[in-house]
Amino acid sequence: MADPISRPFLPAQCASNRCRRAARSGVLGRRPAEPDARLCGPCRRALAADLAALPALHRESEQHLVLPARQGGLARVTGHRPDPPPVSDAALEARHDAVVRLASWARLVLDETGAGKPPERTVPALAAFLGRHVGLLAAHPAAGPAADEIARVATALRGVVAPPRPELVPLGRCVEPGCEAEVTLPERGGDDLVLRGPMCGAGHVLTPRQWLLLNRRQSMSEAEETA
Repeated sequence: MADPISRPFLPAQCASNRCRRAARSGVLGRRPAEPDARLCGPCRRALAADLAALPALHRESEQHLVLPARQGGLARVTGHRPDPPPVSDAALEARHDAVVRLASWARLVLDETGAGKPPERTVPALAAFLGRHVGLLAAHPAAGPAADEIARVATALRGVVAPPRPELVPLGRCVEPGCEAEVTLPERGGDDLVLRGPMCGAGHVLTPRQWLLLNRRQSMSEAEETA
């Protein structure tokens, strides 16, 4: 009996909006999907990277639930009990949405695989479960929406924990084959560096190995210019 996920007539092009946006912007052409999948290699890796980043993002977002006094003003005292501190609607929505979206995709995986006990309804457990089934998600007819929705969840949480408009430092051209987009990195270190990482304009998040390759390429280019 054929695997219900590995269906015939798979699309020739990647189903993710990352590729569509890059193609529309003229940064690079739409990439083909991997064999027996509906996502290209870079978009599949981006999906895995988003899932891997979500637990830390969700944990860090908890520190941003209460707005600082300068945003919400001083707490008023009414009677004997002060008003509760102002809460960030954006943080609440992003955290709630992360659980709901991940649980929805986990249910799809459970339905497809017939696996027994579902993961605990927490971001770390759901993200880890989906991370173990990235191959299934990448081959599913809903691979594009899955990658796009999980990317939006990660983006929303990053918007909560990171400055809204970080200054970006250009690092050079992307090392992904066929991609000429500029790679940038937030100017200040700390959480911005960890959560955002080096990323090109087409959405490729560089691995440590790719970052090392980019640094080596930049060093060689600078050496040639000074020779």
